[in-house]
Amino acid sequence: MNYIEVNGATKKKRELVEDVVYFCINRLMPRMRTLDINVNLKKIEDAEGFCCCLDPRSFEIEIQKSLEGDDLITCVAHEMVHVWQYAVGVLKEKTGFRQFWKGKEYTGTAYSKQPWERQAYRMQEVLLEEFKEWQESA
Repeated sequence: MNYIEVNGATKKKRELVEDVVYFCINRLMPRMRTLDINVNLKKIEDAEGFCCCLDPRSFEIEIQKSLEGDDLITCVAHEMVHVWQYAVGVLKEKTGFRQFWKGKEYTGTAYSKQPWERQAYRMQEVLLEEFKEWQESA
């Protein structure tokens, strides 16, 4: 069974984030049952969110607690794309924060040119729309 924990901010915001995380798991990784994801809603400098892979099934996500509505959902979806990328092994991080995408090392690549970020930005919008449709039908 997947274990999800959301900390910080308000109860309403924590519940929304938890719903988005479960939705993304069901959409991106429906057969995975051993994920451990800890989401912290907190003040972050210089970013809206981060995803840290502790091991291929354990993740720490930080989300800017001031985000609201679609911006919050989109940010969580973006970070969940990274969880998926790590969990299926297309994105790997090795000693010294060396990033590997599909086996190829990417060091010194500008943020906007990193293939895992480009994919996450494309997919976050699709996930946002699908989540909103799912919410309306629930």
